[in-house]
Amino acid sequence: MEHNASARFNPYVHGARGLFCLMVFVYHVVHSGLPTFDLFARGLLGEALQTGKFGVEFFFGISGIVILPSLYRASSVLTFILDRYARILPVLWATVIAIAIVSWLSGKGPSLLLVGANLLAPPPFIDIIQINPAAWSLGYEFLFYGVCAVVFLISGVSRPLALALAASSLILLVYYPRALLMIGGVFIAEKYLSSTLLHSLAKYPAIFFALFLTVWRGLELASATDYVGFVTPAYLSFHDWISAFPFVVLGGVFGTIFLLGMSRGNGLFGRMLRWQVMQWLGTISFSFYLWPPIVMAGVKLIMYRTGMVEALGGGSQLLFLLVSLPPSLIIAAISHRFLEVKVTGQIRKRLDRGLEAKPAVRSINQPFDGAQGGNLIGEQSNVLDCSTSHRPKTIAS
Repeated sequence: MEHNASARFNPYVHGARGLFCLMVFVYHVVHSGLPTFDLFARGLLGEALQTGKFGVEFFFGISGIVILPSLYRASSVLTFILDRYARILPVLWATVIAIAIVSWLSGKGPSLLLVGANLLAPPPFIDIIQINPAAWSLGYEFLFYGVCAVVFLISGVSRPLALALAASSLILLVYYPRALLMIGGVFIAEKYLSSTLLHSLAKYPAIFFALFLTVWRGLELASATDYVGFVTPAYLSFHDWISAFPFVVLGGVFGTIFLLGMSRGNGLFGRMLRWQVMQWLGTISFSFYLWPPIVMAGVKLIMYRTGMVEALGGGSQLLFLLVSLPPSLIIAAISHRFLEVKVTGQIRKRLDRGLEAKPAVRSINQPFDGAQGGNLIGEQSNVLDCSTSHRPKTIAS
């Protein structure tokens, strides 16, 4: 099993993870239910703050960029899948168990069956209550890994059959549009986007970043669901969905061009991603994705019980942001060091000893990113968002 990724490290993708985590963190503040000033709740700025949750879509795009190179480098499909579980489950399990224990102590905890289901991060079509509201995206991740692994295996037997399976799996995007940028990331990794026009447009990633957010938020405002994950035939009439579908595709195009420019470090956007703080946030981004809901729930409870919300009024959200961010970063840094590095490292060593190494089937010419087994997250990973494509009920506030 290969874990050394230094030769394929992409600092722009790495720094982007930090940016996307901050986007989702801010979205959680905006959706905390705490009072805020009208400036932040209405108008153009208010709508811009609502787009923070779409950092998750960009994490999915990073998954598309890095997952196939990771699969090609793995000694076998089995080692690839096990490595993905070793990478993601320690932090997921720690957060789910922590929330469950606190809930049990308060006298209203989840059942053991629900805890067990959450520990497995089931795919999105298995709708369960999310104990950790940030963990919904991991079900998307594992489903994506599984589809890629199956297509990869079948390609060794019949390439036409593998292509047919890959094409048929795209139907999932009709019902789970938030995963659309995964396909854009795959196109980037496989170098399908080599036209001069696309690369010329990708020189301006900030523009296409803003265009994607505008289209995605516009779909929410224009649809009856007010949520882009519900812009599907399952929630809209066929007429309404088919009318919105071209804009879903347009958003995917804009997002893919942004990802292409971002991964190449183009423009001022690329320079920002090289900042030391963005690189550090990229390193702890997976833990910074999963732990903040717990921290923020505690801070919010304290603010209400101490009367700070009533006293501060519209300033409550700003204080909530300032108080929640430092402990979230500290806990994420500790989690990264002990769970992502030490625990995952020990699990990988045991897996390496227990599995026979097999030669890779094929390799990709120039992988874009060095995160082993990349995911939204990648080797130093992703996300945090209370919203889901099903909007499942959650027990964490």
